[in-house]
Amino acid sequence: MGLWADLGLPAAHAGPVRHALHRLVASAPGARVASRVVAPLDTAVRRLAGGRTATEALAGVPTVTLTTRGARTGRERQSHLLAIPCGEHLAVIGSNYGGEATPGWVHNLRADPSGVLTHHDRSVRVRARLLSGAEAEAVWDTAAAMYAGYPAYRRRAAHRTITVWLLQPAPRG
Repeated sequence: MGLWADLGLPAAHAGPVRHALHRLVASAPGARVASRVVAPLDTAVRRLAGGRTATEALAGVPTVTLTTRGARTGRERQSHLLAIPCGEHLAVIGSNYGGEATPGWVHNLRADPSGVLTHHDRSVRVRARLLSGAEAEAVWDTAAAMYAGYPAYRRRAAHRTITVWLLQPAPRG
């Protein structure tokens, strides 16, 4: 059994309305708004809806909460991310909606690749591995098929390297 199944993640399912929402959020103005609104909205909805996020409900894409240690502060930090299937595991992409800056969780994983993934009421300790080359491209292809925003984010953030991370269950002990 893999990480995807361990967390009980659903398959992406987007109909015409969800595809329209994807295109809206993929646009530069939509991404600017989403980058400020989605995380607080997901946090609030998650508390009220037993772990489900607004992103998962509205956009039809599987989401996880990644808890990392702050690279500078050492404090726990939570980030709501789209989960991308990658074999038995899952991957996440540091796109930050195609924004100028690399998201903080990427810096945190570079400093300490351990974390906790949560979906609804299930949590798994994970270890992250930075992907490159063909492995990263395969994740990009899967991500683009799930969510139309990824190609747009990649174009807008061409000035920086957007990292792709494989998350696997952490070794016991």
